[in-house]
Formats: sequence, structure tokens, C-alpha cells
Amino acid sequence: MLRKKDAPAYTLHWVTDQLAVGQAPMSYDQLDAIKEQGVTAILNLCAEFCDLHDIEANHGFDVYYLPIPDEEAPDMPAMEEALAWLDEAIYLGKKVLIHCRHGIGRTGTVLNAYLLRRGLGHKLAGKKLKGLKSQPASFNQWWTLRKYGRRAGKLTVREPSLEYKHLVDLSPFFGDYEALVQRAEDRVLDEEDESVPRCGMGHVRCCTRPIRLSFAEAVYLSHQMNVSLSSEKRQELIARAMETARTEATTTRGLESATDEWCLAESGAVCPLLEEEHCLLFDSRPLQCRTFELPEGAQEELWNNELEPVLGKLSQDIFLAFTGFFPDQSPPRLTLPDVVSGRYVQRFFKYLLEHQSR
Repeated sequence: MLRKKDAPAYTLHWVTDQLAVGQAPMSYDQLDAIKEQGVTAILNLCAEFCDLHDIEANHGFDVYYLPIPDEEAPDMPAMEEALAWLDEAIYLGKKVLIHCRHGIGRTGTVLNAYLLRRGLGHKLAGKKLKGLKSQPASFNQWWTLRKYGRRAGKLTVREPSLEYKHLVDLSPFFGDYEALVQRAEDRVLDEEDESVPRCGMGHVRCCTRPIRLSFAEAVYLSHQMNVSLSSEKRQELIARAMETARTEATTTRGLESATDEWCLAESGAVCPLLEEEHCLLFDSRPLQCRTFELPEGAQEELWNNELEPVLGKLSQDIFLAFTGFFPDQSPPRLTLPDVVSGRYVQRFFKYLLEHQSR
């Protein structure tokens, strides 16, 4: 069938802003089209395509593989694990595609189960599915949903919803931060030739130095880690970052400040984001990494005159958005391992409690 001019190679059917359904992608063009429409994670239900989930993962998607034979339904424990993965992916802000071969029976069964898991009950779930071709298509699939519905129940304490209501919209702050990043990148390109190897891609000299992030950078990097990495990779990085944090604490014990007086490499540790001499979050790496190649004088001028003032103001703005009151000073700077491991949240709450007790 011919596609309309300018139509994407793959059509997503959105159930919510973060959840879509469709058929199995059958080409790299379709995988590219899925990615271009914002999807970063896939729940693959195709038992008949034993390699498709690997192809999707190699194409950069976070993939959960729940193989279900055609016309069949998954067993309860396997489906519960898949729905827990889906819950986490959506909570972290990822956009997810659920698909089987044709996007009908198996897709409709798992989607319906997710609606039940979110507390919609059979009646509201049916309304949500109205108009979608993704519907249970066999007795086994319908019967599985009836059993799952009895287990999940209907939410009556509050209004059920498929979306997680995040209290703070961070997109305006992230837009301001990305504009600052672009200014820093332009400055580096003004000073250095484009062929010069960059930190985290062409060399790893910067990856053995301690990195300190502003609160704004910490929130942004944590978000990018959540939406761009798979659950397995995130858990691996968290464990790696906690080990690096312990090394930092041991190495810097007794020092007044952990700056250039010491080097992670001396204790055998490197940046937790480094893997096979490549930064896993290269496109979202901190400003300290981005400006590493600048001459010392130009680097100091850029930080003092442009980066630090904006980062300080942006950190205060995000603090206000989270807490509802102004900080009396900029939130403390944070280590990269603490940000990657998630321990920076504890630092934030400790700072918050200290601020409120004054």
C-alpha cells in the first residue's frame, strides 16, 4: 500500500501522550520513524520473531521482551513483570510502544491489563480502548483479562488515570539549560578546531577528574539518564556510581576541598558513565566535561562570566519550582557519582530541612 506524501513510515496509535500501540516494525525505516515520533522504549510481544527485540534494542530502544504465541495470552506472573516495567518506563517519562505482529489481540490484551492495573476497571478500560483495533481477539485473551481484572480491582479512592501527574513541569528549565549548553559548545568551537577529540568520545583524560554539578545540571542529567537508558543499564550505572562515590569519599578524606588536588585515577576509579572509553550520556554530559578542551584562561572566563551566573539562577529557579520558596543561597554543588546513583536527592532533602529549620 502506498503511503501518503510526507506520511511517516510507521503509524503510531497513541493511547496517551506517553503510550502508543501498533504492529511489528518490519524495516529500519520504520524503526527510525518510531524514534522520530518520540518513542524511546518498546514492549515487544512477538513470539514468532525471535530476533526482532534484539534488532530494536540495537537500534537504541529500551526493550522489554514478553513473547506470546499468536492468539494466546501471557501467564499472570510474566504479564505482571512486564506491566511493572511499563509502569516504571512511563513514570520515568519515556514514551512507550506496545506491539505484537499486527497490533491487535496480544497488544490489546496487554494494553487492557495495563488499564486495569492503573485502576480503570473493565468499564472505563473499554471506553479507553474504543476506536482502537488493539483489542483481545480470543477466548484465552478475554478470560485472562477477566481474571486479571478481579485481581487488580477498580480504583475508588481517587480518580484513576493512565498518566503520572508530575507536580513540576521541568521543560522550560531544561530549554534554558540546553540553550546554555549550546552557547558553551559554540564557544568551544570558536576556540578549537572541530577535529579536536572531545571529552568522553575521542579521549578519556577528563573522565578521571572529579566532576561537580550545579543543582540544575543534576536534575537535567538525572532526567536524561532515566529517559534514555534501559532499566538494566540504569541499575548497572547506579551500582557503579555508588562504588565510585565510596572511592571519592575515601580519597578525599582529610582534604578541605576535592578539586584538582587529587585524581580519581590514582585510586583506580573513573567516571561511572564511562564504558569502553565512551560516555554513555555523551549528548547530555555536564558542562565541565564540554569545556575541558578549552585553554585554562578561556575556560575560567567562560565559567565566571557566562556559565556560573546562569547555572546559579537556573538552580534557584528549579529549587523554587520544587519547594515553593526561595533559597537563601544557591543549592550545593553535587558530585557526579551522587547524581548518577540518585543519592543527590538525599542531599537535596537534607539541604531543604536545614533551610526550613533556620
